[in-house]
Amino acid sequence: MRKSEYLILSFLIVILKLQSQDSVMYSRDFRLYEGIYNSYKEFRYNWPIDKDKIVTNLPKDQLDFFSKLTESDIIEYKERDGSLEKIKTEKIWGYCQNNVIFINQDKNFFRIPVFGAISNFIGTVEVVSYSRGYDPFMNTPINSTANKTREIRQYLFDFYSGEIVEYSIDKMEEYLKRDVVLYKEFMVLSKKKKKEFAFKYMRLYNEKHPVYFPKG
Repeated sequence: MRKSEYLILSFLIVILKLQSQDSVMYSRDFRLYEGIYNSYKEFRYNWPIDKDKIVTNLPKDQLDFFSKLTESDIIEYKERDGSLEKIKTEKIWGYCQNNVIFINQDKNFFRIPVFGAISNFIGTVEVVSYSRGYDPFMNTPINSTANKTREIRQYLFDFYSGEIVEYSIDKMEEYLKRDVVLYKEFMVLSKKKKKEFAFKYMRLYNEKHPVYFPKG
């Protein structure tokens, strides 16, 4: 069995299991609990660490509490047994604030504007370039200097696997393989048309394949 076929089969098995067990479909009325996610699994099961468990001097009634919290290097919180735990902010998977998901990518947190089985979001990535200096006295080049900048990138997030990758048409094609009808329609488009209609097909896919969260 080829890798792509295996991934499609695994995806379908996950969907069938979720829909057959005690789960609830995500919709605009679905409540995502506010808090930080230590891992993808905590997000997947809608089990964040809520603000009541977090130890901080920040006012917990402010609307951007979690945005402010993730500006610190360390987050301290209470476990169920009352013990204190600390985690580096850069290590957490993400957080939910005002029913919106913010995902950790390259040690920064970016908002997912429209959430679905396949989501896209805009982020930035640190890029290092090197420029060579010049010694006018010796008339020779000297050691290069590292210049760090941040460039805008577009990402895809696959809800059922937790995969986060840079956006590409090739990756969109891979995800759309899970729906035979949409995949065939997309693949007959020209390269130019694929770029133009990629997000339309993402929307169509999400409409046909809603997200399910286990009840809990």
